[in-house]
Amino acid sequence: MKMRSLLIGVATCAASAVLAGSAHATMIAGWDFSQYVGAGVLSTDGASGANTLSANYSNLDPTNGAGAESAAFGTMYIDGSFGSSSVDPLGSPEFLPSSGSLASELTRPGLNPFDSSTILVAEGQAFFNLLSMTALAPVNVVFRATPGANYKDWELRFGAKTASGSSTVGVSFSTDGITYSSPVVQTITTVDSPFLVPLGAASSAGMFVRLSFSPANGQPFLDNLSISGTVPEPTSLVLLGFGLVGLGLVRRKSA
Repeated sequence: MKMRSLLIGVATCAASAVLAGSAHATMIAGWDFSQYVGAGVLSTDGASGANTLSANYSNLDPTNGAGAESAAFGTMYIDGSFGSSSVDPLGSPEFLPSSGSLASELTRPGLNPFDSSTILVAEGQAFFNLLSMTALAPVNVVFRATPGANYKDWELRFGAKTASGSSTVGVSFSTDGITYSSPVVQTITTVDSPFLVPLGAASSAGMFVRLSFSPANGQPFLDNLSISGTVPEPTSLVLLGFGLVGLGLVRRKSA
């Protein structure tokens, strides 16, 4: 009887460990949009247009979770790729930087906050400016997270507000950049607010998120965007296997 109780306890602890290991979301890619030269300019070097933008934050970045190495884990597209709008960065862009940073989603527990200028500059970011992004006309913006391994329980976080009135943004997601889910519509108001949108529990090696802005009734501002997911910890998987073996022994002994 004591052995039975011990094995059940081990199995229960193993299951709890797996749940705990999967509960902590990893920020795979994040953007504070500070890389742009300045308000109204879709350029990161002051010489050429930029209608794609690499992530500048990631928990997978081994140095400070921010800076140059974060670029490998995410890209923003407004160049016609993956269902995004084709925005001319040197013309009259529908989606462009705006002065000032939003407060919502600026900080996340256990992570360096967005707008960490010291880290970003030390890591080689050419420009650092307190910026958000704004949509002046209907536009589709795609953010891609590429962790290099399977993750699950994906989620999108961002801060947003309007200059006046209210606006909507449709959030849809895809694992291949071709077939997107039906959009979940979020309403943006003049209050600087955080948004959290689940992107599906299924395991995949990457995630595309498309934001469809409709600014007719209010000019929206977007900032501090991140795509996160979870992956079971290896130690938890070992414990789970041990726990399952224990349960099997209990059942065999009972039989």
